[in-house]
Amino acid sequence: MRVQHRAIPVDGGAVPTEIRGPEDASGAPVLFVVPSIFGAAPDLLERLSEFADRASIAVPDPFWRQGGGVIPYADRQPAFARLEGFEPGRCIADLGAVLDWAHAEGNGVVLGLGICFGGPFVLRFASEGRLDGVVTWHGSRMEQHLKRAADVTCPLRLHFGDADAITPPETIDAIRKAFASHPDVSIAVHPGADHGFSHDGPAYDAAACRAGLDAVGELIELRSAGRPA
Repeated sequence: MRVQHRAIPVDGGAVPTEIRGPEDASGAPVLFVVPSIFGAAPDLLERLSEFADRASIAVPDPFWRQGGGVIPYADRQPAFARLEGFEPGRCIADLGAVLDWAHAEGNGVVLGLGICFGGPFVLRFASEGRLDGVVTWHGSRMEQHLKRAADVTCPLRLHFGDADAITPPETIDAIRKAFASHPDVSIAVHPGADHGFSHDGPAYDAAACRAGLDAVGELIELRSAGRPA
């Protein structure tokens, strides 16, 4: 497995991005990952490494302008504190630069994985036609970002927990309604799973996490040969 640390140039600096993948990535898709507010935690990178023989996995640091880095899941206060003064528009531009890099790599296909905080970002990029498939794990506040749902045409695999107070049933229903006419969408609601079910710790749910990983693997397989003709 190839592991690289790249700094993707942007206005005012560069976005730190960790890349894991095959030694020869020319024929593989890129999995573009927008992590939770805790950053690219070791458990996340370890789980995603199971795809490193089939895809280049690019995990940028959305919070590099706020100091960046990984915050332990137990340290919720500093994780939420770096949202103070956070500029979504600037982050979109930063992540967009990483996406531009990703499109120049591999077989031309870029898939998005949004985790918690990252969910709305991958939906936005999908609505702009910049992603070829999207998976979300316990995406946060996604109901606030559905105005362009009709513009999303790539495959969607959205995973939630039915014990997640951040995405209660009415929120999931709103998301389901917004994508009701989508040609290829799957919304999975995992019994007993709470917010953060993919994170090591009290909320971890092995079955929900495995299902989320399988969804990533499905889209990688679907797009391993490149974009459909």
